[in-house]
Amino acid sequence: MARVQKDKIEPGIFAKRAAAYFRDCDNGMASASCDTCSVDFGDEKCAVCRKKKKRPYTISGLCLAVGITKRDFENFKKNKCFSDAVEMALLKIEAYIEENSISGAINGTLALAILKEHFGWGEKSDLPDTVTVVMSEEAESLAK
Repeated sequence: MARVQKDKIEPGIFAKRAAAYFRDCDNGMASASCDTCSVDFGDEKCAVCRKKKKRPYTISGLCLAVGITKRDFENFKKNKCFSDAVEMALLKIEAYIEENSISGAINGTLALAILKEHFGWGEKSDLPDTVTVVMSEEAESLAK
């Protein structure tokens, strides 16, 4: 897809391009390990290896399909007009990674690294690391 001027992208256009990206990922594709196949996959299976190859959902792939940079994507996340469309796209990618790591289709370590990096998994809480104990005068006198 050709690079699109970011000021031309509206929430509806973003949502349509994101949906097209996910649809394209769900359609079969030949992988480098399956270069002998000439099958246009669609819903078909490879005639040689009998597998249907799917392209994984990624933030980078989504940005390329929509025609924006990752920086633009981060700005769209903060923009109230785009927030619903961006959140739904992120949720779909997050669910894909989570479900495929649980089923073993994606390496769990890689999945966790991606989820930490892009989806906030494993972030520290805002709770303080120290606790201050204030004792009453009576408790202080007993402690001495």
